[in-house]
Amino acid sequence: MNFNKQAIIALFLSTTFAQEQGNAFRKLGSCSGPDALEFSETIGMKVEKVGSIPTETTLAWTYNMMVADNFEDKVFFIDQLMGKIYKYVQGEDPVEIFDMATSEIPAGLTLNFEGVGVGAGQTNFVHMMSDGFADDTVYIVFSSTTLPEGYTEADGKLPAEDEYPGYFCGNETLSVSDLYRVGTIPDCVSNGPGINATTVYDVFYEYKLSGDTLSDPSAFFVQENQLLPGHLGGGMVTTDDGKILWSVGDCLMFGTNGHAAPQIDSETCGKILSIDPENPGSYEVVAKGVRNSQQMRLVETMPYPLSLVVSNKHLVFMDIGGVTAEEVNSMPLSDISSKITNFGWGVNEDDGIAREGTFSVTTGDMGILGTEPPCDGDREIGESGFAQPWIQFGRTAEDFFYAISSFAVACEGMDKLKLIWSEFNTGLIMGTTEDFCVDNYEGPSKGYKIKLYDDEGNYLEGGLNDLVMEELGEVGYYRGDPRLFHYPDGTAGAFIERTGVFYKLTEIEI
Repeated sequence: MNFNKQAIIALFLSTTFAQEQGNAFRKLGSCSGPDALEFSETIGMKVEKVGSIPTETTLAWTYNMMVADNFEDKVFFIDQLMGKIYKYVQGEDPVEIFDMATSEIPAGLTLNFEGVGVGAGQTNFVHMMSDGFADDTVYIVFSSTTLPEGYTEADGKLPAEDEYPGYFCGNETLSVSDLYRVGTIPDCVSNGPGINATTVYDVFYEYKLSGDTLSDPSAFFVQENQLLPGHLGGGMVTTDDGKILWSVGDCLMFGTNGHAAPQIDSETCGKILSIDPENPGSYEVVAKGVRNSQQMRLVETMPYPLSLVVSNKHLVFMDIGGVTAEEVNSMPLSDISSKITNFGWGVNEDDGIAREGTFSVTTGDMGILGTEPPCDGDREIGESGFAQPWIQFGRTAEDFFYAISSFAVACEGMDKLKLIWSEFNTGLIMGTTEDFCVDNYEGPSKGYKIKLYDDEGNYLEGGLNDLVMEELGEVGYYRGDPRLFHYPDGTAGAFIERTGVFYKLTEIEI
């Protein structure tokens, strides 16, 4: 998922570094940090292998894959790095329906990041997909270094040039005039020195899908972003009225608190947009303060205690945090048309505070991985004007979490668990038995680590990472980058980016 292999392996395997990470949010003395997670004593999960897609490489951090599951009767596995799409119908084998090496590329796009130098984790030639509003259509988002034919500029833009200056690594001599166009990344940055950051365009197309054949691409929206080791978003879902919800990401390198743009309504970075395919180029900001969401899901029913409303559709999405809180959030879909919901990331215009989960964070230092921006305090639970998370979790000395990687919600085959989520580095699955309550919010739901067992009842101590060893043998390092998803029948799945194998997950008693 990341780039400087030797540096990152050394970083992740260092006990001292892990302990520092676990306490990073406490070093300013006024931040409690998320509660540490214990293993559930009564709930486990069974994992069963279902199938696989071809993989080009299985070396650590040399792949980039995703699952698009917001479809009624199918799932799409996306090899973002290689620009391939596989359609999967339950009970059948996956079928390749797009390959940028052999398929026709829409006119004007450049699916080649030559000269930029980013690694696999930021190479999303096919970024994401969602269901089309019209029958037999899908929406596909490509990431290109050039604009599509017929466009002279993006619809959703980066902040104006030189509007936000800054500097790298806490060193004012390494200044840049524009945080959204930083140029060449200096050597002080451990993850990505020498990369030539550039502008990239997420280009949205409607395709016809007949059987296994894509045809008639039509571009309807272009969002500008910054291509570097940073936050490119990619969460995507189609609503009942045919509009697309899209998470832009905060468009910045790691290490900062997002600065001001995620809190400014007129900017697109750090936002969830509502995009109308029927009105090309049009969008609305519907949520702000969102750092780097890569997965969204519409959930039919969420409970409202003490309320006459017993059912409502919610948008549920994950958000990758800085060093303090990884989150899953939920918001009523009805709010999208009535207000801009604020999830806190970035420097608020009214009080000058940046929030992450139920905490505040300092400015941080761009390019410092793992310790920046540190937490400097707790925020009031239910703080007015801000949506707070369904769940949050953070690093500890025992569990060196890197980032939330995915979630599954309201799944068939789950009894007590309402929500489960995964993490890139440890391979652990976590979950909560508590619903998200809009009314009478009392804080994030209690979470647990969930023990994982194979279909023969053997405990997988390394969680989903043990499945990497099962597929690849003794390779020394077993991080698999799991992506949880939803099968069309409502059951939960786990897709391992590194191996291309996908599984079924079922709750069990232990």
